[in-house]
Amino acid sequence: MVKKELRLVIVLTIICVVAGGILAWVNSVTEPRIQAQAELAKKKALQESLPAASEFRSEQLLLEQVHQAGNTNLSELFIGYHETEKRGLVSIADVRGYSSTIRLVIGVSADGQLAGVKVISQAETPGLGVKITERDFLEQPALQRVSSADQLAVVKDGGNVQAVTGATISSRAVVRGVNQALAAAHLLLEAKEQ
Repeated sequence: MVKKELRLVIVLTIICVVAGGILAWVNSVTEPRIQAQAELAKKKALQESLPAASEFRSEQLLLEQVHQAGNTNLSELFIGYHETEKRGLVSIADVRGYSSTIRLVIGVSADGQLAGVKVISQAETPGLGVKITERDFLEQPALQRVSSADQLAVVKDGGNVQAVTGATISSRAVVRGVNQALAAAHLLLEAKEQ
């Protein structure tokens, strides 16, 4: 009886080791492709968020200043250029939604107007929170007529942004990310004026 149990343990151990090895190999083969696709998606989102720009340069110094000002949800900042002319700022924000971290790309033009918002990753509730990715929410009038001096809020909180029905927490997360991007753009515009 003991030999039979020992044999079973050995066979299961071998199966687990082989399966783990195969999974590690598949991961090592597919990881570069996954990273390349994520980079392409990010570049596309940068372009869609600030269509007036054709080139984007990372801004670490400004990101540090923004973090010191309390805008800690911003993970990356880019200055958008067309040839040599600055066209605006693009921020990548990681904000906590209802059931996941929502990664947003937010573009603000050189004159301080919100140029575009794109959700590049999220895992919110299917059928409810996932609606924050739809054009009806992201391109509503309250998000089209906003500048870096403004502070957005959902209607439930006394603002003008219509939250997705049944997904107020996810909607607030998007608004929080947009507000932080607008604040970062405001810092950049203030520095430019001085």
